[in-house]
Amino acid sequence: MTEKSDRNGTFKEWFSSHILMLFFRLMRLLPYLFRHWLMGALLRGPLGYITGYRKRTLDNLNLIYPEFSNEQKTIIAKQVLDNAGRTFLENMYPADFQAHSPEIKLWGDGLEALLKAHSEGRPIMFFSGHFGNHEAFRAALYRHGIKVGGLIRPMSNPYFDYHYQKTLLIEGRSGQVFLPGPQGTLGFYKSLKKGATLVLLIDIAVPDGPFIDFLGRPARTALTAATFAVKSNALFLPYFSMRNPDCLSFNVEIGKPIKHSDPLTMTQKATKALEKRIVKDPGNWFWIHRRWKYSPEPQTETEEKL
Repeated sequence: MTEKSDRNGTFKEWFSSHILMLFFRLMRLLPYLFRHWLMGALLRGPLGYITGYRKRTLDNLNLIYPEFSNEQKTIIAKQVLDNAGRTFLENMYPADFQAHSPEIKLWGDGLEALLKAHSEGRPIMFFSGHFGNHEAFRAALYRHGIKVGGLIRPMSNPYFDYHYQKTLLIEGRSGQVFLPGPQGTLGFYKSLKKGATLVLLIDIAVPDGPFIDFLGRPARTALTAATFAVKSNALFLPYFSMRNPDCLSFNVEIGKPIKHSDPLTMTQKATKALEKRIVKDPGNWFWIHRRWKYSPEPQTETEEKL
């Protein structure tokens, strides 16, 4: 189920939404492999400059990895932007993506615990960050009979957001999708209590919540995922949906479950799991995101832009 935004859009938003949808429909007329490559190339090139995504990616890399050479950071930035372009196209037409995707490898220390919890009807609370493409994770689990739902942040353009939310259903292959806010959050929690498999991303910048060290810098972090896992007695474990070097195929790692304790401690451990994966493969994480937007320290000129 998707939920339409309560906000009425402007004519400018209506017009830009239709232009975007026309662009994607025209892209869909191209052969799959070519349009896939083209979207990556556009974000690596002109669109990366026009949108400011390239600069924001490099600003974040400069903040976290000042010791890296300019060449190293440029290589990572190109990988990030290429993945973002391909992911956006894949997510607009997830049924096409699944139809053209080779078998997605599902593996990891937590896979056995996941399958056991699912067979027992136990609630499953996944957490992750902006890695690779989330749709590969959903596709891999669906092939094991598991439908995954979640809480999504609506896009700023309500017209385009409505079209995008409809793609999340993937012809009934998705679990229930909720919007932020009291009603959506309550629905999310009730669904989890009933035994659903849901996911929350924990690398999103939030205006409140405790500061937790993330890649050497403090970042406000929501405790929602861990809190819901404790309250519903859900299995709490990470997944990492990683794009392979061929840029077309994926592997999905199911990490070791985190034992229940208090939400802060659990979230700190969850954050460490994300850090470990980013350090191992930085080009697969979404460095475009303003992760360090809220800081407890006086901000430098670079941090103010993030």
